[in-house]
Amino acid sequence: MSSFEKTKAVTYVFELEDEKLLRLTYLLQPNSLREKWIEEIKSYRKNKTWLDLKITNKNSSHLDELRDVLNSIVGDLNDAYGVKMLPPLKNTKDISRKSLNYLHEIFEDYGANSSWYKSERVHELWLKLNEYIHITEIAMATSADTFPQYSALVTVYPPYPGHKLEEKDKLFLSTNFSWGQLYLGYNTLGKDYLSTAENNDVRVVTNGQVKVQEMYSSEAWLCFQDLPMQQKVIEMQLYHWYESLDEETKKLIPIDNLNVMGLGRYYLGHILITKDLLDFHPIEKDWYFDEDLHKRWNNEVFSKVKKIRNMRIHESNNW
Repeated sequence: MSSFEKTKAVTYVFELEDEKLLRLTYLLQPNSLREKWIEEIKSYRKNKTWLDLKITNKNSSHLDELRDVLNSIVGDLNDAYGVKMLPPLKNTKDISRKSLNYLHEIFEDYGANSSWYKSERVHELWLKLNEYIHITEIAMATSADTFPQYSALVTVYPPYPGHKLEEKDKLFLSTNFSWGQLYLGYNTLGKDYLSTAENNDVRVVTNGQVKVQEMYSSEAWLCFQDLPMQQKVIEMQLYHWYESLDEETKKLIPIDNLNVMGLGRYYLGHILITKDLLDFHPIEKDWYFDEDLHKRWNNEVFSKVKKIRNMRIHESNNW
């Protein structure tokens, strides 16, 4: 059996800032997740649902804009609770790993606990805060000289309750995040071990708040990050972070059972080089390995995406 039977795919239609449309089509791998995810999409779309886009396509030049967005969310949440539980960011210099981790700590204590919700609007504000914390973390690390680590989470909303993942699905966990790949969304409130290590958020470990993905839903993660030359880079970073911890904290991490740690994201498929990409650069083979081309497309096209317009599942090779 071919690893990719050319029979099933998904197309996402985005609207850019100039109102032009961008169509991205992904060929779905016939693994243990494909049919379950397709059925999930079909079942959601029978009801009153809508498409939701959470996108990471900002860099360090957008930090003032992101600070204003975060402060707006912080102000709305403080007003909703009638107390100043969240500190505003006074200026761009206030944006740091420490300040963002602190905002995320409050999100873990309140936003991830449904008993604290005052309304669906407040619930959405917490989710938006979490989203923009992660967008800002990426923007902080993305300068004009670095590869823009952009991505998008597209969801047939609302994505809950979803369904439980099976043990066999873990065969398709991957940390080899790279440009043009499609994965299941994390579908979990909180940080997993990879995010905890990346942000050096030891408090999440000591408080027992690390969340390993157990459910899947309609969420899909469109990845436009660069592929490192070295293999196992993310695992190496996690390993060195683990080794830097004190012995008591190490005991809280199940490093001797990687199955329990659930490292990575669940793989769905890869992008097809169709007209919308070829209009930007007409040589198909360049799209597979040309990092400079990927970087240029990220900065000139994907950074202009502002909304999701439509999605379509193809169950024959008619895309």
